[in-house]
Amino acid sequence: SGKILGVCSRRRGAGPAGAGPRQVLQMRGEEERVRIPVQGSWINAMVCLRNSPVVVIALHPWGPIGGSMEDPHVQQVCRTFGSAGCSTVRFDFRSGIGSGSSSVEDVKSVAAWFVEPQDGAQPLASQVLVVGYSYGSVIGAAAAADIPQCVGCATIAPPLDYGWALYLFRGSSLRARAADSAGRPKLLMVGTSDEFCSEASFQSFVAELPEPKKAIVLPGVNHFSLHKLLPKAFAEWVPEAFGVADLQAFAQHGSRRTAA
Repeated sequence: SGKILGVCSRRRGAGPAGAGPRQVLQMRGEEERVRIPVQGSWINAMVCLRNSPVVVIALHPWGPIGGSMEDPHVQQVCRTFGSAGCSTVRFDFRSGIGSGSSSVEDVKSVAAWFVEPQDGAQPLASQVLVVGYSYGSVIGAAAAADIPQCVGCATIAPPLDYGWALYLFRGSSLRARAADSAGRPKLLMVGTSDEFCSEASFQSFVAELPEPKKAIVLPGVNHFSLHKLLPKAFAEWVPEAFGVADLQAFAQHGSRRTAA
């Protein structure tokens, strides 16, 4: 039917019954502003819906010091995967104050909004790739363990040396959740001049995670300038991680990796 490429129904997400109105999203390759229900509240999000089995969820830095979905790293993630043909979503966490548990729920609700059938309509995606930067990187790695449709996770500049402050001493709990990822491809990136994560802390975190994983340490790069290097990193990692030729093939077919 021609409607598949034209108009796609927007459905209620994994919130309480009747939490959100039905809304129409135009599949025009452009971002559209939506509200996604979560735990009786809402997440403000920018969604680009494509005819792809894959949705890429991009997560932002710590909100209390200005982090938002407008961060250049988050926008670069959506631009890179969106131009390849994947659906993308970036959103503002409801709050950055606390142990991180509410932010994990935000990610899970956004994923459910895409991958769960609603009101008799088919899911908008069948595979999820979580890409988090800074505060959002540890949140995303933890949330990925609770998303059955998650095929992989990218952890960009995790602020490991300040986890005690950002996650109220619950950073170790989030890291333990992230380690529940055997068989799921993981990309981890940090610069040697990162202000919030030493190379030693980064390597310790990498060591905690099961295979498959790829760790990239970038000489002379700080916490705020990795966005310039993301397109190349994704173009190299995605084919080797998911058994596809390139980003476009990933968008068209999703992961071809067989479960371990």
